[in-house]
Amino acid sequence: MSTITDVQVMRFKEAENKRHMSEMRKMKTENATEYHNEALSNEKMIDRMRNDFESKSRIAESDLERQLADMRRKHEKRMEQENQRLDGELKNLKATHQDQVAEIKNSNTNEIQNIRESHERTIANAKEKFIREKTKWEA
Repeated sequence: MSTITDVQVMRFKEAENKRHMSEMRKMKTENATEYHNEALSNEKMIDRMRNDFESKSRIAESDLERQLADMRRKHEKRMEQENQRLDGELKNLKATHQDQVAEIKNSNTNEIQNIRESHERTIANAKEKFIREKTKWEA
C-alpha cells in the first residue's frame, strides 16, 4: 500500500504543482495587465501635466511679453517727455545766456563811452590849462 499512497501523493503533488503553476501564470498575466494599465494611466497623467505646464508657461510668457511691451511704452513716453523738458530747459539757458551776453556788451559799451568822455574831458581840461599857462608865460 505504500506504493499506492506514494502514487496518490505524487499525483496529488503534481495536481497541486499544476494548480500552483496555473495560479502563478494567471497572477503573472493579471499583474502584467495591471502594470500595463497603470503605466498607461501614469503616462496619460504625465502627458496631461506636461500639457498643463506648457500651457501655463506659454500664458506666463505672453503675460511677461505684454508687461515688457507696456514698460517699454511707458519708458519711451517718459524719455520723450524728459527730452522735451530738457530741450525747453536748453532753450531757456541759451536765451538767458544771450541776454547776459547782450547785457555785458551793453555795459562794456557804456563803460567804454564813459571812459572816452572822461578822457576827452581830461584832455580838454589839460589843453585849457596848457593854454592858460602858455598865455601867462607869453604875457
